[in-house]
Amino acid sequence: MKYLHLVWVGLWRKPARTIFTVLAIVVAFLLFGLLQGVDTAFKQLVDQGRLNVLVTTSPAAQQLPIADLQQIQAVHGVRSVTYQSLLLGDYQSVRNLVIALPIDPDSFFAVNSMYKVAPAQLETLRRTRTGALITQALAQRLQWKIGDHVPVHGLLNATKKDGTSDWTFDIVGTVDIPDNPAGQEPLMLINYPYFDTARASNNGTVQAYYELIADASQASAVSNAIDNLFANSPDRTHTATERATAQGQLAQIGDLDFFVEAIVAAAFATLMLLTGTTQMQAYRERVHEFAVMKTLGFTDGGISALVVSEALMLCVGAALLGLLCARGLLPAAGSLARGLIPGIHLPWIVFLIGIGVAVLVALVSVLPAAWRAQRLTIIAALAAR
Repeated sequence: MKYLHLVWVGLWRKPARTIFTVLAIVVAFLLFGLLQGVDTAFKQLVDQGRLNVLVTTSPAAQQLPIADLQQIQAVHGVRSVTYQSLLLGDYQSVRNLVIALPIDPDSFFAVNSMYKVAPAQLETLRRTRTGALITQALAQRLQWKIGDHVPVHGLLNATKKDGTSDWTFDIVGTVDIPDNPAGQEPLMLINYPYFDTARASNNGTVQAYYELIADASQASAVSNAIDNLFANSPDRTHTATERATAQGQLAQIGDLDFFVEAIVAAAFATLMLLTGTTQMQAYRERVHEFAVMKTLGFTDGGISALVVSEALMLCVGAALLGLLCARGLLPAAGSLARGLIPGIHLPWIVFLIGIGVAVLVALVSVLPAAWRAQRLTIIAALAAR
């Protein structure tokens, strides 16, 4: 600790160079933290997918007839079936995106037991045609409460039979997802009959079926049995586990791991060259100082340790700042995404990995300078000046 001041002074010998180097390191680790945080959030969403729940959709991205419900329910191994559609809209402004899921209240909660709702509120939803249950995340974001009569402007194919895209709902309760580690999704659950009879197109269809099966190990067999029912139908289906479906949706974005690793590797390779060049330049400028210090009694190892300490303080300190910035910005990024990526944050394990990478970058970049400082003789150093 008695050499800490000496390390600090040496680090700020050239303030402008140090500041720009720090900024470069901060940006590199800010990028690392943001990318890893987003990647981790997507992986958490995939991991939440259940293996004992199947998802049946159309391979052509079309709607499926609701008449298929009884045939799916009769498949051996299926305990219960529910369905849902999708209504995208906004509240007062396009910035306030609303994701509404038209559901059957009687079967939805039997398949999706992670959603918790008070029995009285669920009964009110059944009785209220325009009723809606909202998550706490949506209630907080849009300042909605039970008893509110809210208008939602439909987007995309949400036109009603009267020619408008304006939907109205009565908030009758809230729904919680306590076991969701990524946080609550900003959703609204509405009655399917109200949605289906009011919309101008695709009546009598649903976006997907969800099947709760008795044995997760039989997921493949049950999936094939469901798809075989409609193999010769114009409305063919594709059935897979909830987790496999989430993985497939993520794969449509691309190989996220590859992109993240490639960008981070390129950033750190550039950073290593930058810090290595900076350390060598700083070493050459201070050769005569090292000679004087060795004359005063500093050992070869002490000088080398001083050079290494400066690099560690520079890299680790800047990396810590960049990671803290990423940790603070990720929740804000999740808010800007209007809750489409719930629970986005920087895990502590990624934080610790980032610090470890910063130490590695510092050691690799300072190695040539530390080796020269170790082997430097007083005569050679004075002659070099």
